[in-house]
Amino acid sequence: MVNDEVISANAKSKHPSSITSLNIGMIKKLELLPKWVTHGLMELEALEITNCEELKTLWKNEERVQHCLPAFRRLKIEGCPQLVSLFEEDEDEDNKGQHEPQQQQEGLPCIVRRLEHLTIHNCEKLEKLPWLLHNFTFLGELYVYKCSSLGSFLETGFPCTLKTLTVRRCEALQSLFGCLTQINDSNLQVLDVRDCPSLTCLISCRGGGLPLTLKELKIWRCKKLEALLVVGEGMEINCPSLESVSIMSCDRLKYLPVALPNNNNNLRNLSGLYLSGCKNLEYILEGWFHSATNLAHLDIRGCKKLKALPHGLQSINYLTSLQSLCMNTPHWNNNFKKIGLHRLSSLRTLLIEGPISVAEDEEEGVAGSSFPIDGKLLPTSLICLWIWDFRNLEKLSSKLFQNLASLECLEIVGCPRLKSLPVQRLPPSLISLRIERCPRLTGKCEKGKGKYWPHLAHLPQVDVFR
Repeated sequence: MVNDEVISANAKSKHPSSITSLNIGMIKKLELLPKWVTHGLMELEALEITNCEELKTLWKNEERVQHCLPAFRRLKIEGCPQLVSLFEEDEDEDNKGQHEPQQQQEGLPCIVRRLEHLTIHNCEKLEKLPWLLHNFTFLGELYVYKCSSLGSFLETGFPCTLKTLTVRRCEALQSLFGCLTQINDSNLQVLDVRDCPSLTCLISCRGGGLPLTLKELKIWRCKKLEALLVVGEGMEINCPSLESVSIMSCDRLKYLPVALPNNNNNLRNLSGLYLSGCKNLEYILEGWFHSATNLAHLDIRGCKKLKALPHGLQSINYLTSLQSLCMNTPHWNNNFKKIGLHRLSSLRTLLIEGPISVAEDEEEGVAGSSFPIDGKLLPTSLICLWIWDFRNLEKLSSKLFQNLASLECLEIVGCPRLKSLPVQRLPPSLISLRIERCPRLTGKCEKGKGKYWPHLAHLPQVDVFR
């Protein structure tokens, strides 16, 4: 905390020209950043401004070109609830898009021209980013957190140098990309969007897809998200660089975009697909599996309307590189012979999870008392087998382990009726056994006392939790 006298005295002093990092915080009545604060800091690389409650903008209009920080690369603004802009801009909103590129570049404040990393956090009155943002031609990372008034990103778009875009807890945000030009010119590699309840789609223009350079796509807890791309012709996904897709708790999402199976380059680098808690997701088109021949990790859980993979569950046979599979779709449990898991010779980890709720357990007809598969239907390559949340499961088949000669890890969680375990059939390769929330089984596995302990004592690790 500083008063006006201290600020005035500091203005008359000289800053060390060797300063590379400057943090300004908790200064009351600071509405804009005075020029003297950064004047002469030719080596300044990073500026952080935090908890300045009355800060409205950083720099005045007249400081656009004359005030230059040649080494300035990183800017972080956090906890400034009155911030409406990074710097003053021209009032002529109608003519902004009519300026020539050279004029726009000249209008970009010299102080931020070479900015590489920008973070804006908890600035609730910020409604938009600078309309010259696309001219930040060195900007590689943009993080926007908890800016509740930010409704959209400008039509001028993002700079072509931007590789990482992270947006979280922006309640008013409805879409990210608004114009086709910026998508085609984009070099974006990481797109991470979380907790944006008003977001309905990523791209709102017709005829545009995700950036071709995209490697990682993560969308979590966007309750109104209906589609990744707006419905219309030419909205197929074509991302030859895409490596990971993670979509979690997007309640209104009904489908993934079309992935053309005839395009050999499409999704060829996809190694991880994670879908969780998308309760209205109804189908995944075949192209997602036919094209993703290098898919190593597939996790689909909590998608209660997703009855099966495409074409009668046969698409899983395309996944010859699959190493881990996690699933709890009820109909899959009744069709293991059709799925053909035993043909997945690269599969190392398998998690099979029961229905999400008791109501679904009864509705879907999976209330069997015995585990619905045996070892012949599982790949011999399995190292880890996890069985979670089968509420009506009473026993495991004695044939479960007959083909699992490489199994090292067995985990059974949330099976309250399970009362028996084929301990005499456990594979000699087993190293670790974990039993949790299985009250009828835990006593039998208790160290030194339980009925099953003589058959488990040789295992290096046995964990039993009530």
